[in-house]
Amino acid sequence: MPDINCEVKSSPRQSFWVRNSEDSPVVLCLEPWGDELLILKNSDYLVVFEGPEGEYPGVQWINGRVTVYGWPGSTASVFLHGRIVLSCVTPVPEMPR
Repeated sequence: MPDINCEVKSSPRQSFWVRNSEDSPVVLCLEPWGDELLILKNSDYLVVFEGPEGEYPGVQWINGRVTVYGWPGSTASVFLHGRIVLSCVTPVPEMPR
């Protein structure tokens, strides 16, 4: 299972590190964008969300897959060694009420 290190606080920017400690690659998926990348063993990725305060990303991991969910109005970026490797710049739409 990948290690996830997160400090929870309310701010327009939420970030956390994902590290794969398994021997097999792990898929990181950002939803609702559906963008994916493969995390190799001992690789550290910084996942950064920006969006309205008061909300947080959701995380689910199962069977070699980590899915991270944005919240309405948020965007996401994933960094490796300080460089963007995945960028989701379209804000998550509001959910119908």
